[in-house]
Amino acid sequence: MTAEDAAWTAIDAAAAEARSGARVVRYGDHPDQIAEVHGSGAAMVVLLHGGYFRPSIDRTHARGLAADLAAATGHQVWLAEYRRVPGDPEATLDDLRALDRAAGAAGDVIAWAGHSAGGTLALWRACAADLGPVPVVALAPVVDLRWAAEDLLGDGAVVDWMGGTPAEVPARYAGIDPLPRLRAGAADRPGGGVTVLHGDRDATVPVSQSTALTDPPAPGVRVEVLAGAHHFDAFDLRTAAGAALVTALRPRGSSDRRP
Repeated sequence: MTAEDAAWTAIDAAAAEARSGARVVRYGDHPDQIAEVHGSGAAMVVLLHGGYFRPSIDRTHARGLAADLAAATGHQVWLAEYRRVPGDPEATLDDLRALDRAAGAAGDVIAWAGHSAGGTLALWRACAADLGPVPVVALAPVVDLRWAAEDLLGDGAVVDWMGGTPAEVPARYAGIDPLPRLRAGAADRPGGGVTVLHGDRDATVPVSQSTALTDPPAPGVRVEVLAGAHHFDAFDLRTAAGAALVTALRPRGSSDRRP
């Protein structure tokens, strides 16, 4: 068993035993349109879990991370659930829009963050022209959906979620894929900006997914390669990867809202 496999097994086992004491808020009528609120800080971070967009993987594995981030940063962390419907990525994006409205109405959202597939969705949020700018922290994200689909990352998870290959549903990829939009400067807006954190030993989402944003450099995007870190290292805030995540989300001066 690899270190990454062992970490996921430990995270999954802990989640199975977890009993969340977080407050639950609903941002829609669907059962998946909920968020668990960890912490009570005035500033809010919206956290999107990963799982390669698979319906079988929900937010429970990220509860420990959400609670630890709330304690370490002093922020209120909204651990969001969202619909993960094979062949219907627009359902997910509709949920993110509704989540954005609900979180914005509830308080001062200083950042969106996401891990893995959740990082991809956080990057989509950073590029969403119909939503106001917000700083984003993406941890081990799938940045290039076309490449991920062609390489069958996650056993074809991207193709399943998107409902086809880039050749079969090109318009969907054009509207969602973060890489071309970030390279075009979609996230480089006042009050926005993106920090990408990615371990160089990630066996689930290759670090090359994120370093693609550095050649050529994507405007408004900072990429930090985490030496020696795998896909789940940052779930332990005691690691160097976890410390980098906390630093990216830690409160700064009131005039600087970027993570």
